[in-house]
Amino acid sequence: MPEAGVCAVVRAAGQGSRYRAAGGADKLLAASLAAASSPPVLAATLANLRGVAERLLVVTRADNLSLRDWLSANAADCEVLALETRGLGHSLAQAVAHAPAGRGWLVALADMPYVQPQTLREIAAAIREDNLVVPTYDGRPGHPRGIGSAHRDALLQLDGDRGAQVLFAAHPVLELALNDPGVLQDIDHPDDRRQA
Repeated sequence: MPEAGVCAVVRAAGQGSRYRAAGGADKLLAASLAAASSPPVLAATLANLRGVAERLLVVTRADNLSLRDWLSANAADCEVLALETRGLGHSLAQAVAHAPAGRGWLVALADMPYVQPQTLREIAAAIREDNLVVPTYDGRPGHPRGIGSAHRDALLQLDGDRGAQVLFAAHPVLELALNDPGVLQDIDHPDDRRQA
């Protein structure tokens, strides 16, 4: 069952400049594995997130028309927020304003397709109104993160590229030690993709 009162926010509003510089196109539409026949990065990320929270919101740039077209054709079950963004902090603030949540938000990165569905469910289940949740693997903090709804006002103040890290630095966090290296693996370069 999806976690009641939790909204999963998929951050897909970045430029992907390192991936493009390495000769790739839009990394979110690139194959999620080294094999060209694998689903796109964003498709794999969304597949793992479906059914985890009661809402699934993808935040993208208004000018990323190819990604918006892909979402229209392949992710009709997701809410899409296309915006003119001033950076990751600003896009998260806009997402929170657009999608209030009773318990809080599961904030996921679109370029992290290897996080296991069970991991996502455990993080979402741990979200409470007044807490912050960080998954760890081998003692290292990762993503996605849970942010309780009591932090809404602070999230709405975010702007530019300064993200929610300020919240996690200023408040106690619940660390979930999980056996999932996917919480540490994003795709910034074509070589970051797993072989299989």
